[in-house]
This record gives sequence, structure tokens and C-alpha cells, in this order.
Amino acid sequence: MRDFSYLLIALLALALLLRLDFVFYIVYVVGGIWLLARWSTPRSLAALRVRRQFTDHAFLEERIAVSLELSNSSWFPIPWLRLTETLPLALAPSEQFNRVYTLRPRERVVIDYELYCTRRGYYPLGPLHLSVGDLFGFSDAAGREDAQQYLTVYPRIIPLVRLDLPSPLPHGTLSASRRLFEDPARLRGVRKYQDGDNLRRIHWKASAHADTLLVKQFSPSISLESMVLLNLNGRDYHRQRIYSASEWAIVVAASVATYLESMRQAVGLATNGSDPLSSTETSAPGGTTHPAAIPPRPGRQHLMKALETLARVEVADHDESFVHWAQSSAVSLAWGTTVLVITPLADETVCQGFHRLTRAGMNVVLLVTEPYVNFGLVRERARRLGLRAYQMASEEDLTRLQAVSSRPVGVAA
Repeated sequence: MRDFSYLLIALLALALLLRLDFVFYIVYVVGGIWLLARWSTPRSLAALRVRRQFTDHAFLEERIAVSLELSNSSWFPIPWLRLTETLPLALAPSEQFNRVYTLRPRERVVIDYELYCTRRGYYPLGPLHLSVGDLFGFSDAAGREDAQQYLTVYPRIIPLVRLDLPSPLPHGTLSASRRLFEDPARLRGVRKYQDGDNLRRIHWKASAHADTLLVKQFSPSISLESMVLLNLNGRDYHRQRIYSASEWAIVVAASVATYLESMRQAVGLATNGSDPLSSTETSAPGGTTHPAAIPPRPGRQHLMKALETLARVEVADHDESFVHWAQSSAVSLAWGTTVLVITPLADETVCQGFHRLTRAGMNVVLLVTEPYVNFGLVRERARRLGLRAYQMASEEDLTRLQAVSSRPVGVAA
């Protein structure tokens, strides 16, 4: 535009020299338009209002509708407006979001587009780059809407029908050495009458319908807690499959936590990965940071907090070993808590470290996400130290475990 001002000065000098009226007219008209454009264009950009609306939480495979509302609050039109939306590559469609519009005075335009949630994560939407100009191209102005908004995509959740791990350490309401009293307000089912059963526990209506005596069964009035410890230390994963293996570990953690909540159990989560929300992170030895642990609590709302953490968390390399971190994280857990350890490693050091938690009165279950050629040796090593170990290297392993859990008592696996 500096060259254009020189052109106006040259035309004005020519008009003065030749004293041609039509040249003066051209200079006055073009110069006036140029000055008006230079004055109005920056003010049009300042008067432009932008608002982005969308649902900020989503599950995998969902399509999220995003609405951009553009409002021209000035009395001057905007001949052309170019906007470029900055979108995450994992969610954005193949084409780049780049649009051009014309806004009349006081006009409002709504632009709709969709995001396809193909990966879990914590994604920023924005900034929005804006460029405005006049009709003749005399002046333009560029700006940026820096107010970023974030979309949380929850990890994949595999529906679990039954995951009662065999033995004295099942999921859900746990077997324990101390007595658990039954709650008569929580009817679990009925069974056939046996000699010695209290007559007050006979379910008369069900007995009349089945033509045999049936006895009420109640759920325990005390439910022990479960804590998921997720190992996301990058040094414990094979470099060739660190992404796929860590993502699968997060899927296992989300699926197990969702199952426990569906059984109305208190479940918590702690992980040694990294969280982009630094305000919720806690410092660890060696200068590293971990997301704040979520203590065991029942309820859907509490589960969503754990899923939000699993949506954001990423693999991180830490000097502190997973066993040492897990032992310090389990200090505040109550006696009898089931500790579900999701880790790629199950060597002697890991088993020895979690053996200390079993001596402290906790029920430790190892869910190993890395494939082992002979997992029977790992299972036997864990059994000698009072642990339960299950291989969870693939979805087939998880399905196989459910199939084993659903067999009637006494049926061989």
C-alpha cells in the first residue's frame, strides 16, 4: 500500500502540472476510497465477534458437531473475510478448514463442521486465524482468536460381562479374612433351601412359583476398594511397540475401571504417565511429574474423572522405577484394597516389589500387557509370592479370561 500512496502523489503532481480536471477527480475519488478503507478495515476486524460451540467430551468413533458463530457488530460491511481454523490432525477431515465470507453490517453467520474422534486424547481447537479486507484490496488486516478450547476424547472401553478372577481375589466385592456382613436391603438372588437355613430367609413368593423352597441371598454390606495402578514408564516398554502397547494398557485400565463401577464398587486410578494439565500434576523424585492419583470412590461421576485422566495421559520416561512409585502410591490405601497392576513387565523385581503390598494386607493382581512366550513361568513366580498374574496382551486374552470366569464352579479351564 505504500506504493499506492506514491502513485496518488504522482497523479496529484500530474494533475497540478497539466491542470486536467478529470485527473483531479480520479485522485479525489480513489484517494477517498483508499483513506476510507485504511480507516474502516482495522475497525471491522476489531468489531468481529467469534464464538465456538461444541461438546467438549466424547467417546471414540463419535462425530462432534462444531459451530463457529461470526458476528459483525459494526455498521460497516466486511467485503471479504477469510478464516482458517487450526484443527488437530487426528480429528480433522482430510481437507483444510479455510473459508471466505462476506458480512453485511450487523450480520451473523454460523459455520458448521464435524470432527471425527478416531483417537483418544486431549485436543486443542484453535486458534482461529482471521483476515479482513476491503472490496478493492486497498487495505487488509489480520488477527487471531487466541482463546483455545479443548476436546477430551475418552479411551476405548471394552464391555466386560464378567471378570470375577478366580480364587480368593475376585473383582468387585472381595473375599477377605475379616467378616463381611450381609445387607438385607441388597437382594442378590435366591438359592435352594438347605438344612439349617433360617426360615426367615425363605423367599415365599419365589418358592411358590418354583414349587420348591428358595432362600434369599444378600450382597455384603461392606465392599472393599479397588485401585488401578497403570504403568506408563516408557523405559518398561519395547521401543518397537511402545505406542500400541501403551495404548492397549490404557484400554485395559479404562475397561476394568468401567466394569468395577458397573458392579457398584469403589475404584481409583493412579498412573506414572504425564498429563498435559500441569495444574493437576504432582512432582515426583528426579524432577518428573505424575497426574494426581484418584482415590477409590464409587459412582459414575467419579469414574468419569478417571476416564478423563486416561484420555489425557501419555507415556513418559522416568528415572523412578514403577515398583518404587507404586509402593509410594499405595501407602494411603486401606487394608484389603485390591490393587490391579497393569504393567508390561512381570519380572522377579516386579513380583518381589508387589509382594510387600500383599504382606501389608492388600490383594495384588498383575495384568501383564506384554506378550510372553511362556507366561506359565510368570504366573508361577507370582503365585509363590502371593500374587495373581494374568496375561492381557491382546483383546483375545481379555475375552478368554471372561470365558474362564463365566464357567460354573468345578468346570476345568
